[in-house]
Amino acid sequence: MGELAALVAALNWSCVSVLLARLSGKTSPVVLSGLRLSIASCVLPFILLASGQAGDIAAAPWTAIVAMVGSGFIGYGLGDTMYIRALQLKGLQHTFPITTAIFIGLTVVGGALFLGETVTWGLPAGALLIGAGVYAIVVQGAGSGRMEPVAAAEPALATLVEMTEEPSAAVGRLSNATGYLFMVATGIVWAAATLWLASGRKDLGAVAAGSLRAPAGAVGLICFALATQRKALFEPFKDRRHIGLIAVAGLAGTAFGSLLYVYAVGAAGAGRTAVLNATAPVMGMPLSVLFLGEKLTKRIAIGTAVCVVGIVMVVS
Repeated sequence: MGELAALVAALNWSCVSVLLARLSGKTSPVVLSGLRLSIASCVLPFILLASGQAGDIAAAPWTAIVAMVGSGFIGYGLGDTMYIRALQLKGLQHTFPITTAIFIGLTVVGGALFLGETVTWGLPAGALLIGAGVYAIVVQGAGSGRMEPVAAAEPALATLVEMTEEPSAAVGRLSNATGYLFMVATGIVWAAATLWLASGRKDLGAVAAGSLRAPAGAVGLICFALATQRKALFEPFKDRRHIGLIAVAGLAGTAFGSLLYVYAVGAAGAGRTAVLNATAPVMGMPLSVLFLGEKLTKRIAIGTAVCVVGIVMVVS
C-alpha cells in the first residue's frame, strides 16, 4: 500500500505542478505557497479529528513534533517556494526532471546511510530506468511541444532574485543560472525534509504528521509575505477564479497529496517513495496531451514504457 500511495501522490503532484506553473505567472512564489498552505491548514484539523489521530500529537515526544514542524517548514516553506520560482524562470519541462532527479538521488543515498534502509538491486536499477524514461520524455521531447518558461510575477523580496522584463544578454545568463540554482536547491531541501520526516516521525500517524507540517510552512511564509510584500499577498483575492485555483492547489496538493506522501514515506521508506515520485513528470505528459492538445510522440511512448518497467522493478 505504501508504494501505491507514493504513485498516487506522484500523480497528484503532476496535476498540481501544471496548475502552479500557470498560477505563478500572476502571483509571487512566496504568496502562492503561503496561501496554498494556509488553505490546506484550515482543512487538516477536521481531517485529523475524523481520523482519530489527534491523540497521537499529544502523546508524541517533543523531538517528533520538532521534526514534523521543521520538515514541513523547509520542505513546504522553502522547497516548494523555490520550486515555483524555478518554474517561473525555466518552465515545467526543465524544472520537473532536474529537481526530481536530485531529490531521488539524495534521498535514496541518505535513506541507506542514515536510516538503514535496505537497498536491493531493483531500487537503483529501477531508479535508473525511471530517470532515463523521464529524460527521454521531458528533456528530449519535441521542440514544438515544449513548454516555455512562465512569465515571472512580482518576486519575493530579500530571498528571491528580482528580474527585469527585457534582460540584457548578461542578465539573461544570470537568469538562466539562477533558475538552475533554484532547481538544485529545491532537490536538496526536499531530500532533507523527507529524511527528517522519515527519521523523526516516530509513532505519529500520517494525518497527525501532515497536520503539523503544512501549518509550519504556512505560518512562516505568511509572516514573511506580510513583512515584505503585503500588497501582493492580498492581490489574489481580487480575482475569484484565481484564488479559487490556489485553493484547489492547496486542497489537492497539500491537504490530500501531502498526507499520501507522509503515509508512503512511513510505509514504503524514504528512498522507495522518492524513486516512485519520479514518475510525476511522466504522469504529467498524458495531461498535456488531453488538456493542452500536445502531440503524443514515439519518444513519449517509449519513455513511458521504460518508466513502467522501472516502477515494476522498484516495487518488486
